[in-house]
Amino acid sequence: MTQPTEPKISFNRDIRPILNENCTGCHGGVGKQSGVSFIFREEALGRGHSGRLTVVPGNPDASGLIERIESKDPAIRMPYKAPPLKPEQIALLRQWIKEGAHWQEHWAYQAPKKPALPTVKTMEKINNPIDLFVQAKLVEKKLAEKKLAEKNLQPADITNKAGLLRRASLDLIGLPPTLDELNHFLADESEQAYQKQIDRLLASQHFGERWASVWLDLARYADTKGYTWDKYRETWPYRDWVINAFNQNKSYKDFVIEQLAGDLLPERTVDNMIATAFHRQTTSNDEGGTDDEEFRVVSIVDRVSTTWSVLNGVTMNCVQCHSHPYDPIQHDEFYKFYSFLNTTRDADKFDDAPHLKYAKDPQKRSQAFELQEQLIEIQHQLAKQAQETNQTLNWNKLKLISGEIDELTVVTQRRDNFQQKIDKGDEKQKWKIKQWQQKVDSYNQDIARLTGQANISLGLKDGEVYETSEGLAAQAIYKLKLALDDENQQQSVSAIQFLVAGLNPSSTSHTPEAGYKVDKVEVWHVDAGGSEHKVQFAGMVVGNTEVLDGQIGKLANLHRNRIKQGRAATEPLVKDDKMGSAIALSAAHLFNPRWSVAVLAEPLVLKPGESLRVDVHRLDAKVRHLKISASDSAAWRTLINDSSRLENIQAFAQLKSELNEITKIDVPVMYQQDSWDQRGTALFGRGNFLAKEGPLLTPDTPKLFPEFGVNTPKTRLAMAKWFFKPEQPLTARVAVNRFWHTLFGRGIVETLEDFGSIGQKPSHPELLDWLALTFQNDLKWDVKALIRLMVTSHTYQQQSQISKSVQQQDPNNVWLARGPMQRLSAEMVRDQALLASDLLSTKIGGVPVMPPQPDNIWGRKGIKIKDWKNAEGADKYRRAVYTFIKRQYAYPSFETFDMESRELSHARRIPTNTPLQALVTLNDPVYHEAAQALADIMLQDLQRHGEKAKAIQVGFRRVLTREPKQSELEVIQQALTAAYQDVGDQEHKGAWTAVASILFNLDSALTR
Repeated sequence: MTQPTEPKISFNRDIRPILNENCTGCHGGVGKQSGVSFIFREEALGRGHSGRLTVVPGNPDASGLIERIESKDPAIRMPYKAPPLKPEQIALLRQWIKEGAHWQEHWAYQAPKKPALPTVKTMEKINNPIDLFVQAKLVEKKLAEKKLAEKNLQPADITNKAGLLRRASLDLIGLPPTLDELNHFLADESEQAYQKQIDRLLASQHFGERWASVWLDLARYADTKGYTWDKYRETWPYRDWVINAFNQNKSYKDFVIEQLAGDLLPERTVDNMIATAFHRQTTSNDEGGTDDEEFRVVSIVDRVSTTWSVLNGVTMNCVQCHSHPYDPIQHDEFYKFYSFLNTTRDADKFDDAPHLKYAKDPQKRSQAFELQEQLIEIQHQLAKQAQETNQTLNWNKLKLISGEIDELTVVTQRRDNFQQKIDKGDEKQKWKIKQWQQKVDSYNQDIARLTGQANISLGLKDGEVYETSEGLAAQAIYKLKLALDDENQQQSVSAIQFLVAGLNPSSTSHTPEAGYKVDKVEVWHVDAGGSEHKVQFAGMVVGNTEVLDGQIGKLANLHRNRIKQGRAATEPLVKDDKMGSAIALSAAHLFNPRWSVAVLAEPLVLKPGESLRVDVHRLDAKVRHLKISASDSAAWRTLINDSSRLENIQAFAQLKSELNEITKIDVPVMYQQDSWDQRGTALFGRGNFLAKEGPLLTPDTPKLFPEFGVNTPKTRLAMAKWFFKPEQPLTARVAVNRFWHTLFGRGIVETLEDFGSIGQKPSHPELLDWLALTFQNDLKWDVKALIRLMVTSHTYQQQSQISKSVQQQDPNNVWLARGPMQRLSAEMVRDQALLASDLLSTKIGGVPVMPPQPDNIWGRKGIKIKDWKNAEGADKYRRAVYTFIKRQYAYPSFETFDMESRELSHARRIPTNTPLQALVTLNDPVYHEAAQALADIMLQDLQRHGEKAKAIQVGFRRVLTREPKQSELEVIQQALTAAYQDVGDQEHKGAWTAVASILFNLDSALTR
């Protein structure tokens, strides 16, 4: 019996490109017109609205697809209102269906399998397995295209030692070799000479600076917050963390996990927390009138897209508004993943909170961090105690009988407060006094308007405050009258709960309502005869850590005041006790209900005919839905008197005081919301955050990828670890492809940002999979080992010169028959000029610096951000990675040399070649000063030896790391003569500065 033959048609190679180019735009993830889609096999083999099967395996003539593409009727033929398919494309589709319509998952979504090492005829130019794959591919191409063999596309020889060291040094540490390093390498004739140089470069502290520049593009790192105001953001410790991570050779796995979820690691460290600033690099909008929630959502969407683009090369941003147009990722899967990232505490707040308070003194950073961890632990303990107590008790709702809005009292209080400030002000506060007076005048107008008016009735529903009016006063006192829900019963009241919820609780968990803040509550017991008795509070209890930071400090002060007057911490003062101001009932946005419990100093009995009068003070934030309940449980009294709670409150105040003694900066980092108070996520209809659809979504990953794990907790930390499951198809591939691109100038997959079905196919798929699995399994995610493997290959070390015949065959060096030649990055261009002129500062890390730049670059001078103040001393000459990055006004020379703006994550910089680049290196103040310094060096040599040619050679070697050719030397000498003619025979500095500028502008100086 004969074995069945393999299908001749490959779906991925032959069919998918046809469908993607001509069909899936209308019949894909965006729109399944006529019920037809070619994204999933079951959909392609299904029935459209016509009732006919789109594809019938084995029977092209019965397939609706063939009928449509072969039709001559323009109303029926597909593609609709577009040119018909080519005959050869139709033939491929027919043959594919005839052979059974075999479907393949896109190559990138299949787990890599480690290929066997290929064999080659000669091992002469084989240093490691990379060379086997590359040279085997050259042979394969020759067999496929015989004309290549005729033009002799062979691997090139190793380049000269000077050029090789320059290439490796720039690639590994971002700096050219010094003359001493070059001379040492040239003098070393051992077989291990190159490997020793690679080891030296990998061990250099400058290694981290070079590779951090690559990662910071992905992380969209900047020193400002973006949008119009673009205010300063102290996030430079994250940049330093990245540098140190590369220098310490942190495994790529840990490097990523710490950035995605370092705050959730057990026994987290200060470095783990700084790492989470990766996703706090998103832009934040401080403009007045903007909706913080809208821009928080924008940030979370960006984090989803960035996570997938950086780690897996998946264009997940295409799934925000609909299913993926070309890849099998469903719309709801975007938001299931979104929910992993939707429960952090940041909320586009003006102060960029939450922060890690990072000590300026390195010796105090551990101390500052430990203090913060103790403070956080106290908050969690107090919140957990409160939650556990609340869950075990039942509350009896107090029925709201009436309610009024007293605006006049609050406005008068605010007016008086500002007037007191004015009365106490001095000459130094003139500008403030002017602002305060404007406030007073405005409040006086409100007082005049409100005087004599009756209080407005408050909206009530089901015995609760339920105010829907948009005209609700911004600041007011709610004057409420409450009684037992059952007026025929009496109840002992030992605690009163104030609970704020949304007007529409079914949607607020995912679509919040406006935030609120209750500043103070006061309660009076009103007996049946109308007599009022002030109710004193022993304490206040809340169950949310986001408000505890403010409340604990207030409780500590209140307890301290009570103790000073000879009372217990939970025993109210006889006069002017202010425990009601510690209610701490607030939220920036109202997602889930929040509550605060006022524990009575003495229980009261609420009898029939009696009531409670309650004043709820609120300033600047409206409370629309308020429910007040009572409890007779002694548990609340027990809780506020718990010795551990009281000790924690006092310890918190002491720890806060110690922390305040440390000079520090606020670094935006990730902190998780309380597990019992987390935002929910629902699908965004057409990507609109105001048009949620369907039920709340459970965090999950797309079905296209390995299963998340049924019993795995659906946390951000588990999600970060999921990307490194052994069966993951893309994490390792994307990582090694990025390192390859950085070293060779072109990725094995050229589209670093898109490994999907419309991205470029890998030029060397077997090599990509071998590298990925070697990195993952053999090297255990060791970055330096991977880089060493790549740069010690013969492929990397080849000459980069190109003949006309090779250029015709492979202009972009896809097949790697020659060495890489790349233009220097923006950072390298600057750093090279400073190094060559002996100006470069080699200091590692620290605050960003502002090196000289052309005048009048920054707008809104002194208003939205600190002025650009040119650095002085050694800071003028720091490496480019430390330059202050302002999103609205990029450092001009960086922008000209293709650095991205850092508003979004960028997988690669697309090199350009424009006259502006020459103008930068000729005229920018940094390069002009470097040229002057290099001129001084050449002039010193001229004074010592009296030979212009020799002095030119000194400058040439410093910039280009090689000796000049005679023809090059002659041209530069002619330029020197012309420069003297322009500036005068005695203007040596000017003439030699012109020569230095020429050296910095040579094509060889700007390439590696």
